[in-house]
Amino acid sequence: MKKKDIFLSVIIPVYNCEKYISKCVESLIAQDGDDYEIILIDDGSTDCSSEICKKFEKEYSNIIFLEQKNSGVSSARNRGIENANGRYITFVDSDDYVDYNYFKEIRKIALTKNIEIINFGFISEVQNENGDILSYDNINYLEKYYTSYDQIKNDLIQLWDTHMLYNIWNKIYLKKIIDDNKIRFSKKNFGEDMEFNILFLEKINKFYNSDKCFYHYIKERKGSLTQSFNINLFEIRKDEYHYFNDYFKNNKIKFDDFIEFSSRRFIERVVGCIENICSCSNIKLYNKIKKIKLIINDKDTIIALKYARPHSIKMIIILFPMKIKLTCFVYIMCKFIGTVRKVSPGLFNKLKNKR
Repeated sequence: MKKKDIFLSVIIPVYNCEKYISKCVESLIAQDGDDYEIILIDDGSTDCSSEICKKFEKEYSNIIFLEQKNSGVSSARNRGIENANGRYITFVDSDDYVDYNYFKEIRKIALTKNIEIINFGFISEVQNENGDILSYDNINYLEKYYTSYDQIKNDLIQLWDTHMLYNIWNKIYLKKIIDDNKIRFSKKNFGEDMEFNILFLEKINKFYNSDKCFYHYIKERKGSLTQSFNINLFEIRKDEYHYFNDYFKNNKIKFDDFIEFSSRRFIERVVGCIENICSCSNIKLYNKIKKIKLIINDKDTIIALKYARPHSIKMIIILFPMKIKLTCFVYIMCKFIGTVRKVSPGLFNKLKNKR
């Protein structure tokens, strides 16, 4: 296959995913057409992931396998970008999978319009250890074609608020934009997708948002980053809050138009930070209460609580003790949330998606 013939490069970072990587790759090689390549980058796996990827590379001429020392997902994705030959690039996580008609649909969109980015919906899916689906939700937004950045800006808050812009795996990027502007992933544990998308969006005019859902995002995997305790999580969320506010200001969006959304987003993640603390078995109860008290008395938390307008009764109930600083009640509520997450991940995912 000649480089000029490649329509799409699919970049997949791989790390200790021997249970899931085959389903992921098989969902891609089942796609129509021969104008795509799959780039697998093993980031120092210690299980059998590397061997599985090597077998795929031997069997399929359009699969490229690369190995590197463990350097993180951002480094792996950046290496994938540097080795990609397609006109467009997309990213897939190694424990997710895509629908059978995925490439056919996006190829049709890209060839009928001069697109710089295609954005589409996704299925938020929870599975048990046997791969059985416990729950799922379609996350999408209205079909719309934007032909200028000013048009995109008019819907910017709504696109973020409907979860359309955070992730990289529900998008097809024109590689020329990435190359010309040297856009790469920063070495962060959280928020690297969001930052990458912001840098890309600032350089484009033609944006197509599809209301169709092609990508299956698997949540609540054991050992996943979202389930791991992170002692710096609250500081990370604070940085994201300020980054978001500055982003909207730089786009000349009025304070009154963006502050409710950015504050509500931050507060929802503050609840996640507290749940993260409550669920950690290595922290004594006294220290958990102390950390929670610091969070709910933080200046940014207080300001965000002032502007946030929760969309669900669940969030109104959770935020009430935070507003009046009843630390122990906050602990009890977030401990309960953590228990629901552990005992019934399907229900937890449903409630989270409807917050």
